[in-house]
Amino acid sequence: MINRKLMKKLHFRSIALFSILGCQSFSTNAQSGSLDFSFDNDGILTTTIGTGNASGNTIVIQPDGKILLGGNSGNNLALARYQINGSLDDTFGMGGAVTTNLGCANASGSTMELQNDGKILLGGYCGIFPNYDFALTRYNTDGSLDQSFGNAGSVITPILNAGDQGLSIAIQNDGKILLGGVTDNGSNGDFALVRYHTMGSLDSSFGTHGKVITAVGPASEIIRAVVVQQDGKIVVAGYSYTAASFSYDFVVARYHTNGSLDNSFGNRGILTTAIIQNTNDYAESMVIQADGKIIVGGYSFKGHLLMARYTTHGVLDQTFGTGGTISTVFGCAYQNDYSIALQSDGKILLGGYSTLNSVNSDFAVARYTSDGKLDHTFGIGGMMHTPIGSVHDIATSIAIQPDGKIVLAGRSQNGNKYDFSIVRYHNTISTGINTTADQTTEINIIPNPFSLYTSLQAEHNFNNAILTVYNSYGLEVKQIKNISGNSMTLHRNELQSGLYILYLTEENKVLAVDKLVIID
Repeated sequence: MINRKLMKKLHFRSIALFSILGCQSFSTNAQSGSLDFSFDNDGILTTTIGTGNASGNTIVIQPDGKILLGGNSGNNLALARYQINGSLDDTFGMGGAVTTNLGCANASGSTMELQNDGKILLGGYCGIFPNYDFALTRYNTDGSLDQSFGNAGSVITPILNAGDQGLSIAIQNDGKILLGGVTDNGSNGDFALVRYHTMGSLDSSFGTHGKVITAVGPASEIIRAVVVQQDGKIVVAGYSYTAASFSYDFVVARYHTNGSLDNSFGNRGILTTAIIQNTNDYAESMVIQADGKIIVGGYSFKGHLLMARYTTHGVLDQTFGTGGTISTVFGCAYQNDYSIALQSDGKILLGGYSTLNSVNSDFAVARYTSDGKLDHTFGIGGMMHTPIGSVHDIATSIAIQPDGKIVLAGRSQNGNKYDFSIVRYHNTISTGINTTADQTTEINIIPNPFSLYTSLQAEHNFNNAILTVYNSYGLEVKQIKNISGNSMTLHRNELQSGLYILYLTEENKVLAVDKLVIID
């Protein structure tokens, strides 16, 4: 059963300003990080699939702009496809979605990739806890199972005796498929990496009968991301328990194409990084830049967003952040980053969720410059929070459309269950505000950007004018009335750093629309 539900804590309204002064018109363009109201009318959509919990875990954008969201519904795999405007694609599956029973008690799709021929690979695991096995399923472009792949469309692969979870998928240039995750060795978890031929059989030329198991530390470790370099070498990222710090740390490992560790990388193929000392640091996602540098994103047990950048030789890149790492707190109770994306201009997106208190979490996305600094032209102070339902909204996957728009996906609580959820944001390189004011009503803002206060000056004398300031959600955050004369001082007061929209009116006519940038 598929049922579209719109559950909003807040219904954001765009600031669309059209007023004629003489022959001039005024309008606001979308700023980076603002909700895209062309997507399901308000930038937010939820989809109920089945009668139980439906969890969206992994998102992919097709070359034609259609959006694929994979995960699970109840005990089955679930996959939905959306049109560019957010409507379900009726040409896919049954009314836009498919569910697949793998023949095991529980199945979950945790990672997805699109083949060059358009076929869809959904990787994950199935079984009864803790006896899970790796699972890999392939769909045709219309959502039907690809019967030529594995056993009627799916492959179930046990690694050791129990506790095997496939968590990240990658496709090599030759079409072979990698699925990485964790396997239980009887005492704790080890890195597990499997390679399949294009039709789903294990590739015996990789590791031992197609499988590679790597013990990193004295306790558990887990692969959360797999990426293939241009030279074919395989890079995995995750986290491992470190005895010296009594905590989990970032781990990156690199393998040759045959599955052996690349001793030229890090310490005999493995690099461990403690970003915040004596606390758990969880690496969850990874991208590789065009120059070969490796960026790993994650979060700490203390609620910081974390990133590290490494050179191609497996050492921290000292030109990034502080000594190659960054740690960011946004003032909320807790932040989780589960997904990373790299823009064409080199800026970096981290997507996940922010927990405001014990019973409330929202989608969250942050943007950084290419050298690891928060990008204050994005959202509020570099970050956006988006509430969807009334309780828990948990984003797990981020993607960038061909037009640059940002799609963040996961699940949102609806009563006592979860639904698929997607949010789309604008993503422009510019600050996003254009004005074409008549010269006689031009407003000068000096200074802008500003930190504590700024001055608004005009040739036109105000007569009981009203100044309204909106944040990047489109919500009013400040208003000053009864402005007279041709200048005024605007104090920052409690406003956070970031981009704001200034809207000056007089007698229901628009005098000016402009941008305000507040910096710390």
